[in-house]
Amino acid sequence: MSPPAAHTGDELVAFLEPDQLVADTHRRVAPARLRRRARAALWALRVFVLLLSIMVIYTFVAQLR
Repeated sequence: MSPPAAHTGDELVAFLEPDQLVADTHRRVAPARLRRRARAALWALRVFVLLLSIMVIYTFVAQLR
């Protein structure tokens, strides 16, 4: 016999009863423990996205004039 096919998360959610889905979505998940290097990379990414957003907004406003 072959092993059962692995289901994706979306397929499993489709089989849940509404009360099971609510209970599952309200369950708290602990934050991941990341190394200092990974946290620094994520902060760098946040700063990059913020600066890029500012540049896009500035360019948009500058083109309105």
